[in-house]
This record gives sequence, structure tokens and C-alpha cells, in this order.
Amino acid sequence: MKIISLTLSALLLLGTVPAGALEAAAADKEYFIEAGDVISVNVFPAQEFSKEVTVQPDGNIEIPLLGSMRAQGIKPGELEKMLTAKFSKYVSNPSITLNVRRFSFNRVALIGQVRSPGYHEYREGMRLLDLVALAGGTADYSRDSKVRIYRKIKGEGDKLTEVVIKANLEDVFNGKMESNIPLVTGDIVYIPRKPYSAAARWITDNVVPWATLFVFAITAGLVARNN
Repeated sequence: MKIISLTLSALLLLGTVPAGALEAAAADKEYFIEAGDVISVNVFPAQEFSKEVTVQPDGNIEIPLLGSMRAQGIKPGELEKMLTAKFSKYVSNPSITLNVRRFSFNRVALIGQVRSPGYHEYREGMRLLDLVALAGGTADYSRDSKVRIYRKIKGEGDKLTEVVIKANLEDVFNGKMESNIPLVTGDIVYIPRKPYSAAARWITDNVVPWATLFVFAITAGLVARNN
């Protein structure tokens, strides 16, 4: 796992790694995979199953042939062993090499009712509206007034705890820029769906077309009868 140490050294020189995160990943043997990490999985001799994957906000990765599996909270070496055991069912004497290509320290995530959910690179001074713009805007049924930001902060004894910050994106859209909350690296922003949207969409997709067809059939019948 030399690439981990080299990457951390480079990030330290650039000043892009938060001190707490650096301490947590200073040594290869102490590093645990986090959501947002980009991992290169090399499968030998079956190279067709090799892939670069991103650890999703739920902590899982998608591996060809194996499907979805947990990665968050697992050491890279341990994940290699897990992958080797799983691939051995399909590949004769597989050799798995796993490298963390990019760490999640400098990324933020946006999930829920947006056009392009996922991870985005964090930029200094980034705010909530900047992230939403990067994701192509909110979806049709987004509940913009109930946005939640999940953030990890360091508490007593350097223990990391997660806090939930309420945000009102609707206010931002209405020009109240004081509601445009600043983001920090590692934030996960969630935009929920309106509570009635599922039923409304079902009606739009299933009832309205048939009702329209029914009205059209009746109208056509009346016209034919009058002629």
C-alpha cells in the first residue's frame, strides 16, 4: 500500500488534508476505507473484472461479477483478502491488488432529489448552492425546505461525532443568501422527496394517460354518431 503513503505525503504538501483526517490515516495499517474514496481493484489473471470504483455514501462498492459489497470501515488489506475469497469461486487462484487512488478528504456528497447525485470535489469557499449547481440542480419532486447536511466534527478526546445541520434551499432560491450554508470537506448533503410526490407521480404516469384516452374515445364516438 505504498500509494497510500505517497498520496498522503503529496496532499500534506499541498495543505489539502484536514489534520484530523491525516492523523487517522497516517499509517497504512491504520487506514480504514471511507465513503468517497476511489479504489482501484486489479484482478489477475482475470483482468476483465478489474475496475476503479468509488465507495458510495452508503459505504458499498460495485464489483464486476460480485455485485455490491461493503467497503467502508474496512482496511485495504482486509478488503483484498475478502475479494480474493469471493473471486476464488469464479477465478482459479486469483491475485487481487487494491489501491486507494483518491481519498475522500477533499470531497462532498449530494444525494436525494437532484439530477446527478454523487460525490463532487470540494473547493475552498464552496456553499450549498454551488454543490447543487454542480449536480445539475434539484429534481422535480425535491423538498427544498427540508435539506439536511451531515457533518463529522471532532469532539472531546479527538472523537469524531456526526451532527445534522438543517438547511432551507427554498430560501436560497428566493434570494435569501444568508441561508446558503458554507460546506466543509466530507459533508453529505441530502435533499428529500416531497411526501406526496410518489402518489402524485403514480397518478400522472398511470391514471392520467388512461383518463385522456377514455375522454378521447368518447369524443370520437360522439363525433362519429353525429356524422
